[in-house]
Amino acid sequence: MTFAEARPATGHGPPDPFRRTLRGRAPQVDPTAYVAPTAVLAGQVRVGPGAVVLDGAVVTAESAPVSLGEESIVMENAVVRGAGRHPTDVGARTLIGPGAHVSGARIGAECMVATRASIFNGARVADGVLVAIGAIVHVGTVLPAGTTVPMQHIAVGDPCQILPPERAPEAHELVDRIGFTAMVFDHDTSGLDLRACMSWLCGTYSRALRRTHAES
Repeated sequence: MTFAEARPATGHGPPDPFRRTLRGRAPQVDPTAYVAPTAVLAGQVRVGPGAVVLDGAVVTAESAPVSLGEESIVMENAVVRGAGRHPTDVGARTLIGPGAHVSGARIGAECMVATRASIFNGARVADGVLVAIGAIVHVGTVLPAGTTVPMQHIAVGDPCQILPPERAPEAHELVDRIGFTAMVFDHDTSGLDLRACMSWLCGTYSRALRRTHAES
């Protein structure tokens, strides 16, 4: 498979704000793929053969790599990111819908992540899964092949439970047991109240983001 640098941010002319090198890694795009001029690719991103990234989408590898499989599609205004110790891999012929959010997850082939759906760090989604409009696949959740997460529902855990919106407090308790900040930031904040947790989180994360972009 041959990849080419996607209009790298270094070289002749002004830097391209839509194609950025991070930590010395530039996006790589297969010659048969299409990336819209207003889509952002940043860092160690690979866009596979025949894949498509549409306008306003952001595919960023600020702290872990991202790979988009053959003929996968990232639609308008979706965000796909590698996160900490969690790379993001999107399988072949999988569609990430408009406004969807995927962070640090592995998604199989022939899946649909519909409009405004979210998949979080450490999630593993097997082949042929539907995450419907507005659904959530939470941290560390494992979805077997062929699973459907209905609209607005919440999938959490391994083995996963799929809960309707009115049972969101139960989903929140399950996420607390998994440990959201432990999964995402490798730091357990379960003993802190919300304000103390956010103080630690934003202070730590902002420092890491500043370092990443200073090294680009």
